Amino acid sequence: MVEEISQFFYSFKTKVVDSNSIQNEYSNAIFDFAEELKKKKLDEEFRENFLVILGYTLRLEDLSQRLFFTFQEAIYAIDLDFQMRNEDSKKLNSIVYILVLEVILKEIQTKEIDEVLKQEALEAYKKLEEQKAKENKKYHMYQY
Repeated sequence: MVEEISQFFYSFKTKVVDSNSIQNEYSNAIFDFAEELKKKKLDEEFRENFLVILGYTLRLEDLSQRLFFTFQEAIYAIDLDFQMRNEDSKKLNSIVYILVLEVILKEIQTKEIDEVLKQEALEAYKKLEEQKAKENKKYHMYQY
């Protein structure tokens, strides 16, 4: 399943797909992949990573931009994983990005936001940013 997802993203390596095409032509594939991942409980295994990426996407208010840029980031991440031959990262990115894209597509289709999930994602992303800021602060202390 994960290999199919990574091949799905990788097939767009040299293409730019607009948000309407993602919604109209690829949403069924994304929903099917997400459903399979949930059956295998991979959504639970990678929940923290999912929340961080979802939180990151929430910086963009416009849903079509959020869909477009998340899809492009997924393609870029998977392409990099192929080039670096990083199977663990490819698995993680395949799972997480499909699940995030599913959430965005559901929001576009239903015009409803899961507020609890949104808050969890924003908190997870904020926590990551705070950790990075701490690390950067340590690094800068060593420069003096």
